[in-house]
Amino acid sequence: MRISTEFSLAALLSTVAMTSAAHHSMPALFDTASTVTVSGEVTEFQFISPHAYILMDVVDGAGERVSWQIETYPPGMLIRKGLTPATVQPGQTISAAGHPARDGRPLMRLLTVTMPNGDEKQIQ
Repeated sequence: MRISTEFSLAALLSTVAMTSAAHHSMPALFDTASTVTVSGEVTEFQFISPHAYILMDVVDGAGERVSWQIETYPPGMLIRKGLTPATVQPGQTISAAGHPARDGRPLMRLLTVTMPNGDEKQIQ
Protein backbone atom coordinates (compact mmCIF):
# COMPACT_ATOMS: atom_id res chain seq x y z
CA MET A 1 0.00 0.00 0.00
CA ARG A 2 2.81 2.43 0.89
CA ILE A 3 4.61 1.81 -2.43
CA SER A 4 1.36 2.39 -4.35
CA THR A 5 0.77 5.70 -2.53
CA GLU A 6 4.34 6.88 -3.15
CA PHE A 7 4.10 5.92 -6.83
CA SER A 8 0.78 7.77 -7.18
CA LEU A 9 2.22 10.85 -5.54
CA ALA A 10 5.29 10.78 -7.80
CA ALA A 11 3.10 10.40 -10.89
CA LEU A 12 0.90 13.30 -9.81
CA LEU A 13 3.86 15.59 -9.18
CA SER A 14 5.38 14.70 -12.54
CA THR A 15 2.13 15.51 -14.32
CA VAL A 16 1.80 18.87 -12.56
CA ALA A 17 5.41 19.77 -13.38
CA MET A 18 4.99 18.90 -17.07
CA THR A 19 1.70 20.79 -17.34
CA SER A 20 3.08 23.95 -15.77
CA ALA A 21 6.18 23.82 -17.97
CA ALA A 22 4.02 23.50 -21.07
CA HIS A 23 2.31 26.84 -20.48
CA HIS A 24 3.81 30.23 -19.74
CA SER A 25 2.83 33.52 -18.18
CA MET A 26 2.32 36.19 -20.83
CA PRO A 27 4.06 39.00 -18.85
CA ALA A 28 7.00 36.70 -18.11
CA LEU A 29 7.62 35.97 -21.80
CA PHE A 30 6.33 39.13 -23.50
CA ASP A 31 6.96 42.82 -22.80
CA THR A 32 3.34 43.88 -22.30
CA ALA A 33 4.38 47.53 -21.85
CA SER A 34 5.49 47.85 -25.47
CA THR A 35 4.34 46.89 -28.93
CA VAL A 36 6.07 46.14 -32.18
CA THR A 37 4.68 45.98 -35.72
CA VAL A 38 6.08 43.80 -38.49
CA SER A 39 4.98 43.23 -42.07
CA GLY A 40 5.86 40.26 -44.17
CA GLU A 41 4.87 37.11 -45.98
CA VAL A 42 2.98 34.38 -44.15
CA THR A 43 4.88 31.10 -44.40
CA GLU A 44 2.58 29.00 -42.21
CA PHE A 45 -0.54 29.30 -40.05
CA GLN A 46 -0.49 26.70 -37.28
CA PHE A 47 -4.17 26.58 -36.31
CA ILE A 48 -3.61 24.53 -33.13
CA SER A 49 -4.38 24.61 -29.39
CA PRO A 50 -3.52 25.95 -26.91
CA HIS A 51 -2.06 28.78 -29.01
CA ALA A 52 -2.23 29.15 -32.76
CA TYR A 53 0.85 30.61 -34.47
CA ILE A 54 1.36 32.69 -37.57
CA LEU A 55 4.84 32.23 -38.99
CA MET A 56 6.05 34.92 -41.34
CA ASP A 57 9.18 36.13 -43.07
CA VAL A 58 9.98 39.78 -42.43
CA VAL A 59 12.74 41.80 -44.08
CA ASP A 60 14.47 43.83 -41.37
CA GLY A 61 16.12 47.25 -41.64
CA ALA A 62 19.41 45.67 -42.79
CA GLY A 63 17.65 43.84 -45.63
CA GLU A 64 17.94 40.47 -43.90
CA ARG A 65 15.07 38.00 -43.89
CA VAL A 66 13.94 37.20 -40.34
CA SER A 67 11.44 34.45 -39.51
CA TRP A 68 8.91 35.76 -36.99
CA GLN A 69 6.67 33.64 -34.81
CA ILE A 70 3.38 35.32 -33.89
CA GLU A 71 1.61 33.67 -30.95
CA THR A 72 -2.17 34.03 -30.90
CA TYR A 73 -5.20 32.69 -29.07
CA PRO A 74 -6.75 29.21 -29.45
CA PRO A 75 -8.54 28.40 -32.73
CA GLY A 76 -12.06 28.85 -31.31
CA MET A 77 -11.31 32.40 -30.21
CA LEU A 78 -9.61 33.22 -33.52
CA ILE A 79 -12.67 32.06 -35.46
CA ARG A 80 -14.82 34.47 -33.42
CA LYS A 81 -12.34 37.26 -34.31
CA GLY A 82 -12.52 36.39 -38.03
CA LEU A 83 -9.23 34.49 -38.46
CA THR A 84 -9.44 31.02 -39.96
CA PRO A 85 -7.10 28.88 -42.05
CA ALA A 86 -9.02 30.23 -45.07
CA THR A 87 -8.37 33.88 -44.17
CA VAL A 88 -4.66 33.60 -43.28
CA GLN A 89 -2.75 31.62 -45.88
CA PRO A 90 0.89 31.13 -46.86
CA GLY A 91 2.02 33.66 -49.44
CA GLN A 92 -0.13 36.51 -48.14
CA THR A 93 1.52 39.72 -47.00
CA ILE A 94 0.14 40.89 -43.67
CA SER A 95 1.09 43.23 -40.85
CA ALA A 96 1.02 42.11 -37.24
CA ALA A 97 1.22 44.25 -34.11
CA GLY A 98 1.78 42.82 -30.66
CA HIS A 99 3.85 42.53 -27.53
CA PRO A 100 7.47 41.55 -28.31
CA ALA A 101 9.41 38.80 -26.57
CA ARG A 102 11.40 40.04 -23.59
CA ASP A 103 14.55 38.23 -24.72
CA GLY A 104 14.70 39.87 -28.17
CA ARG A 105 13.69 36.82 -30.19
CA PRO A 106 11.54 37.46 -33.29
CA LEU A 107 8.44 36.42 -31.35
CA MET A 108 5.36 38.40 -30.36
CA ARG A 109 1.94 37.98 -28.80
CA LEU A 110 -0.57 39.17 -31.40
CA LEU A 111 -2.82 42.17 -30.69
CA THR A 112 -3.94 43.18 -34.20
CA VAL A 113 -3.43 41.87 -37.70
CA THR A 114 -3.91 43.79 -40.94
CA MET A 115 -4.99 41.62 -43.84
CA PRO A 116 -3.84 42.08 -47.47
CA ASN A 117 -7.06 43.98 -48.28
CA GLY A 118 -6.37 46.46 -45.44
CA ASP A 119 -8.96 44.98 -43.07
CA GLU A 120 -7.63 45.24 -39.51
CA LYS A 121 -8.68 42.59 -37.02
CA GLN A 122 -8.39 43.23 -33.30
CA ILE A 123 -7.35 39.95 -31.69
CA GLN A 124 -6.96 40.86 -28.07
